[in-house]
Amino acid sequence: MAKRKRSESGTMVKVAMARELDIEENDAEESVQVDEYSDDFDEDHDDEGDKSSMSEQEENSANSLLAVEGTKPGKVSKKKLSVSRLADDVHNLHEAIQLYKSNIFKMEIDELLAELKIDEDKTKHVDKILHKLKVVIESIEDSPELLLPDAEKMLSKSGISIPFPDPKPPKDAQYRFKYEGPSDYNVVNCYLLKTMIKSPERFGVDVVVNMPKNIFHEKDALNYRYFHKRAFYLAYIASYLKSQKDLLFDMSYELLDGDHLRPVLRLESVKDGGEFDFHRARCYIRIIPGISQDVFTLTKISPSRNCVRYSQNPAESLKPTPFYNSSILNDTYFFPGTVVLHKAAKSCDGFKDAMKLGEIWLRQRGFKSSVDGGGFGSWEWGMLMAALLQGGGAKGSRSLSKGFSNYQLFKATLNYIASNDFTEAPVNTSKGPLGFDKGVFSGLPILVNNDINLNLLYRMSVSSYRRLRHEASLTVAELDDVKGDHFDSVFLDKVDSLIYQYDIASLIKFPSSRDDKTYRDIGRVFSPSYYAYFTSKVYQILHRGLGERASLISTKFSETSRWPLTAPKPSALGDGTLTLGILLDPENSERLVIHGPSAEDKSQAEEFRKFWGRKSELRRFKDGSIIESVVWEPHSERSIVSQIVTYLLERHFGEAIAKGMTFVADALAQTFAEDKELADGSAFTNFQKNLDEFEFLRKLLIDIDDLPLRVSSVMPASPALRYASIRSPAEFLNEYAHEFSDVVIELETSSKWPDDLVAVQHSKAAFLLGIAESIKSINAAILTQVGLERDLVTIENFSYLDIILPSGYAFRTRIQTDRESSMLKNYRIDKDLGLRAHRNLERNFSLAARHTTEFQTMCHRFPFLSPTVRRVKKWFHSHYLSPQVDDVLIELITLSIFLKPFPWTAPANATTGFLRTLYFLAHWDWRADPLILDVDNSLTIRDVQAIRDTFKSLRNNDPEYNQTALFVAVNYARDGTTWTSPNPSKVIASRITMLARASCEVLKTGNTIVSNNKSIIGRIFVSPLKDFDFVIHLKKMDRRTGRDVKYPPCDYFGLYFNELQTIFNGNVLLLRNALENDVIAGVWDPSILKARNWKVYLGYSTQPSTTEEANASDNNAHVRANIIAMVHEMGRLGGDLISKIDVLK
Repeated sequence: MAKRKRSESGTMVKVAMARELDIEENDAEESVQVDEYSDDFDEDHDDEGDKSSMSEQEENSANSLLAVEGTKPGKVSKKKLSVSRLADDVHNLHEAIQLYKSNIFKMEIDELLAELKIDEDKTKHVDKILHKLKVVIESIEDSPELLLPDAEKMLSKSGISIPFPDPKPPKDAQYRFKYEGPSDYNVVNCYLLKTMIKSPERFGVDVVVNMPKNIFHEKDALNYRYFHKRAFYLAYIASYLKSQKDLLFDMSYELLDGDHLRPVLRLESVKDGGEFDFHRARCYIRIIPGISQDVFTLTKISPSRNCVRYSQNPAESLKPTPFYNSSILNDTYFFPGTVVLHKAAKSCDGFKDAMKLGEIWLRQRGFKSSVDGGGFGSWEWGMLMAALLQGGGAKGSRSLSKGFSNYQLFKATLNYIASNDFTEAPVNTSKGPLGFDKGVFSGLPILVNNDINLNLLYRMSVSSYRRLRHEASLTVAELDDVKGDHFDSVFLDKVDSLIYQYDIASLIKFPSSRDDKTYRDIGRVFSPSYYAYFTSKVYQILHRGLGERASLISTKFSETSRWPLTAPKPSALGDGTLTLGILLDPENSERLVIHGPSAEDKSQAEEFRKFWGRKSELRRFKDGSIIESVVWEPHSERSIVSQIVTYLLERHFGEAIAKGMTFVADALAQTFAEDKELADGSAFTNFQKNLDEFEFLRKLLIDIDDLPLRVSSVMPASPALRYASIRSPAEFLNEYAHEFSDVVIELETSSKWPDDLVAVQHSKAAFLLGIAESIKSINAAILTQVGLERDLVTIENFSYLDIILPSGYAFRTRIQTDRESSMLKNYRIDKDLGLRAHRNLERNFSLAARHTTEFQTMCHRFPFLSPTVRRVKKWFHSHYLSPQVDDVLIELITLSIFLKPFPWTAPANATTGFLRTLYFLAHWDWRADPLILDVDNSLTIRDVQAIRDTFKSLRNNDPEYNQTALFVAVNYARDGTTWTSPNPSKVIASRITMLARASCEVLKTGNTIVSNNKSIIGRIFVSPLKDFDFVIHLKKMDRRTGRDVKYPPCDYFGLYFNELQTIFNGNVLLLRNALENDVIAGVWDPSILKARNWKVYLGYSTQPSTTEEANASDNNAHVRANIIAMVHEMGRLGGDLISKIDVLK
């Protein structure tokens, strides 16, 4: 995953010290309880005072906060430390152990907060601006009372348009507009609380100007009159600021948190280098009109009341208007809300930092306070924490303790979000019962201030709330995993990615609101944003239609929310695209039939038919039931869920909407679908016949009773027997017949095996001959043949037995003995040879069998693991990495995406799994991070630490990665190098990273993955041959030519490649695509290209060097590699297999 920049000095020293302390900690993390906490921590803490410079306006706002609390304004003296630095360090380390996940985690949080802290020197100009604005706004003269035409005419002279929300006031409106000086002027929210953090976007400095009570009437709360007067008030301020020649701003209108009813004035700095140039602060100022809580009778604008008469039918027109009412209530809560946060920050030392952590976490997941940002941002996060510091637990007890650290507050808040349903159990910021019926928010979450009955989460949708809980649950699970460091995935990784986050993602074009009469008549009363209204309808339809197939449906849209002062507010802002993301339930997503109600239930059946239309049909099932059903095509180009989404959009929103929808990565999925090796059937149907035949073979071998030792076990050890081979196993008569499925045989334990390893290998060959004879006597239709893998005089296994069953499925069996492993370990004649042979034995026999069994289990646990790993292998092969990267290594890397999917869930779609694997390969810093897999959750913290220590020792002993580049450990192979040493080398590992990054960049550049440009997407499976020094082009051959049709053909290309590797080992890096066998590419070792002194046994063909440098160095003869001669030798060895050889460099 993407790594942040870390300092190379002090921080890393602290981290190293902390690692040593971590080893001594308990294996299990002390859990954070969030239901009830003792009041022992709840004493108020004194503020230490903010020493940063404050503007006069900020001081006024701060003093106002203190006045609300009954505290006398004044500076708080700084406490003097009475303990030594050593005692301080001990205290901090003790705190880290007790309160944080680990010492390292605490340091990472501290470092992150320090890096994101705003440089207050850059905000000094902002303070001056705030003071100047206060003076200017207070000097604005009152306007006369004006009717609408007069108000518009007056402001139009200044080039200002009044940002009236829809519906705009009628031209004959009799109520009057007036401007009077604000009753209050306050800086609020993050700038006053100093909780803003650095971000790619500018942060906002909110200034609230409270409109005086006497410009409103009690009935102005009805039928948008308040919002119309509010818009005039804002435009009047904009007109005056525009006229100030000494106060230059780039001014525009903006929706406040995406609320179409509440525009604000946005002021951005003009880069003129003047006194009020504040562009270096990377912020903007928002002037927000508000009102005090005594302007309207609060009970009359409660969410359960109606404030918009939208129908001639009194019964229908008096339905509650919660969004409209909450928008008015929210305008009364700017300063009181800031007071709540200030009190919480004063009573809890970790509160502000916890707000910052919450903002970081939310930002990385695409959440903001705005309607299009999900309606939950840092302000809502802070209000929730403040509420939980007062209650939320059992019997009204506190859910958060005031003595919590910033991390504890952060995690406990996430835990509360994940484990509590705010739609069923609303959260109160103050004590007392809910002042309105929670049903008026129709399943939306409720975080309410009981003083004014304001639901602070009124901008959230059902979709965004469920997504928030989903993300909180994932993060809590990450933080509970004490075996790994998930800091990056929690705080640094960009989680909100359309490409990687969802199993199915699509883009839907919004229709025009002008074409939606229902919205224009009624819908906008309940949702002022048409995009939000349409998005909600899409969510409701898909949520009902997909049912258990989808574990999460995310619907999002984007609104720019800004427009110039000279233009009226547009009805829609943004690119007009709805983003749909779906997480699938792998157990249910591919079901072909949707079961509806019984035919006897007339009303439910009618509703079912109305929803599904022509797809609904009455069916009789095997159990005798007759029910309404919907059946989908199993072998369509698109998945079942994609078919359902397309049909439902067409059914309920029209054909144009369905045809205009684009499925993200659809072209990539179709590319895989068109690949005959990857397309057919599911993982289990493709491989089941081969597994059935293996089971037949296993029983056959175990039942053989005429051998000196009986077969005790038969174990699968092949990708084809663990759902992981690219090509599905097939009868040997087809063109891929040379691919046997490897099988390991174990014989009964015996003490009569020879003590000589060479004799052991010959004895094993004799046993294979005996097994072949026994099989022939049992069933003559079974073909058998004993083969040799290497020289007969060897201590390693050299024999195998090929068995071809009557069905045509082929297996290659080898024997493993119980004594062989210990004999190789203790081989004294050549210790290095013995250890190397022992390593090969473990990898190719016992570990291969164990891995096959475990990977089979994982494929059943994760149904989309098999198709994903086959696609990933296809990518590796297409880049000529076949001989350099072991199949098992690719499988383990892919498996990690499912076992360790954070910050996402395990993929439930093969294309998503493929994309995430590429993302992992592109961002994995294999030089510094080992990959550790726990397939059965049996590794303890100490086990994980021991593996990390092994990795650390390996890197210390081999800092140049000459022996081992990648380190991949799993429960049954904890050394981390079983399938990574000696290959892939650091050159290949670096190339894998480079190719993965290039593939991700291709998919991202120009929105290729979204636009589904098939020709560009195909580039990720092509490696340019110009990267290599030479390329041997191979002929296309009929591999069955001259062969007995009863036996599989030979892999001539593979044998030729192996011969080249043996002869030219160390001098050239050879690469091939074992699937296509079209070319063999080579890269020369740079060291042999340099001139050097001649000596015998250089290991490669040489020629005299003619460079001046070589001739001038000394009197010895200088030589360099004879590249042309070696290439010609390769051609001679290949003979008729080769069509041509290109020497590129």
